[in-house]
Amino acid sequence: MKILKSNIILSAAVSAAALFASAAHADNEKLQQAYKSTNVKSALINVCKEETGKGKKLSAAEVSKYCSCAVEADGRLTNAQKWEIQSTINQKKSPATLAFVQKQNKDLQACFGPQLTGKLKTLTEEAMKSAQAGK
Repeated sequence: MKILKSNIILSAAVSAAALFASAAHADNEKLQQAYKSTNVKSALINVCKEETGKGKKLSAAEVSKYCSCAVEADGRLTNAQKWEIQSTINQKKSPATLAFVQKQNKDLQACFGPQLTGKLKTLTEEAMKSAQAGK
């Protein structure tokens, strides 16, 4: 899954699930090992923490909160919903228009809390500006 650009709040806080997926795919071997664990959810959270922590943009506590929320949210998505998100991206449309993504974003923001949500929004805006400047 690609990092979703959208109406922000990480569309935001967004697909933390998508951000987690991108980070996890950065080291596919670690992801595969996580799926072989006797506690897959915990192993996925640990892979997320390791990958997200590399960016050094969040504190250890923020990384832990982010990864717990992201893995939990990703786990609640059905395959059909993931396909719908990918189809929307392939159509060059924003997944933020999908009702279930909007609900997931609200749930993620509640899980993250206002401070982490604000920080993620700021980091996302900075990353989007950098990406625009680099074009």
